[in-house]
Amino acid sequence: MRFKLLFLVVILSACSKPKSFDGIEVLGHAATGLENINSPYHDNTKEAVEYALSMEGCDGIEIDVQLSADGELWLFHNTELELETNTSGCVSNMNYSDLNETHYTTFGKEKLVRLRDLDTNYFKGKKILLDIRHYNECANQVVDQNVLISHLEEIGFIHPVSFNVSCVLGNPNWIDDFQNAGLSVLYSVYSMDEVNQYQSSFPMIEGFVVKNDDFSKADITEIKANNKKVFIFEIRSPKGIRSALKKYPTGVLTDDLRATLIEKY
Repeated sequence: MRFKLLFLVVILSACSKPKSFDGIEVLGHAATGLENINSPYHDNTKEAVEYALSMEGCDGIEIDVQLSADGELWLFHNTELELETNTSGCVSNMNYSDLNETHYTTFGKEKLVRLRDLDTNYFKGKKILLDIRHYNECANQVVDQNVLISHLEEIGFIHPVSFNVSCVLGNPNWIDDFQNAGLSVLYSVYSMDEVNQYQSSFPMIEGFVVKNDDFSKADITEIKANNKKVFIFEIRSPKGIRSALKKYPTGVLTDDLRATLIEKY
């Protein structure tokens, strides 16, 4: 009888134990998350990057980068600067002298920061996703990818020694040029039809970045079965975090880094 009770306890404990999420990478979306009221810093800032990468269990970050008129890459998510900063206009139409004086209208007044000015000591052993904007909405023209690639090479983001870099693209015409330059490419997609299309057209692509609500667990499993990585974004609520983790992607780009790490471990 005692043996039967012990066996029952072991079985119930095994059934109640959640599956391990150990293999899933947790990356901060825009460093500490977009629209995250719990973050002490504005997204895509030097402070946010260092805060996120210093958090135990954080595997890396995704950051948004835009090319300025003088060929520098700046971290910024939106199009119009005036929505969040003390400056009006678009990053793509401005030079260093303009953007170096730009800061967010938050309590901390964090400054806009260039990619080259981030302390890469924080990047060691981490995964860095560069979400690169390909379109200048103020000028209604496509950005010159050759200038952008040349700048990435100049500042040491092509084949870095101590950290891992992938570029998140939204323009298919850029994929070959980035891959030929030695950059790993993840492509933003919104359906399995797009996954199949780009997987066929660009067999060397590293993988895809997808919205949590747009892809099922079966979709994620199928993408990974084809030896492609898949990262899920738009993860904010506890329910959304659990939903994304249970799909077992390569990684999640979370807007609540701390809550996601708690859920994972």
